[in-house]
Amino acid sequence: MGYRLEFYRTTRGDEPALDYIRAQVKAHKAKIGFALECLKELGHWARRPMVDYLGNDIYELRVPAEGHQHRVLYFFHERTIIVVTSAFLKNEDKVPPEELTRARRRRAEWIQRRTEGI
Repeated sequence: MGYRLEFYRTTRGDEPALDYIRAQVKAHKAKIGFALECLKELGHWARRPMVDYLGNDIYELRVPAEGHQHRVLYFFHERTIIVVTSAFLKNEDKVPPEELTRARRRRAEWIQRRTEGI
């Protein structure tokens, strides 16, 4: 079963995670893109070390590239849609709390807009 991948979009139309990915060097972009394609195929079946569950319905896609640790945060909606909320370069052992807070806020906003038909 394939999943549909969506990027969180702000009310201004920005897509922060997609902007992050596009700003990476070609080799890193390719690795992140490949990892997202794998995630689309595997969905809920993806496991560690590729993904990790961070709590409150937020997951982390792990993309190592040339000594860098890219992270893509996402959530599932209705078991068929993967919504990417954010992406960043991980420099610490744990995902920074502000990144988790941002992902949870964007998830809540995305769901609210969807239920309101915006």
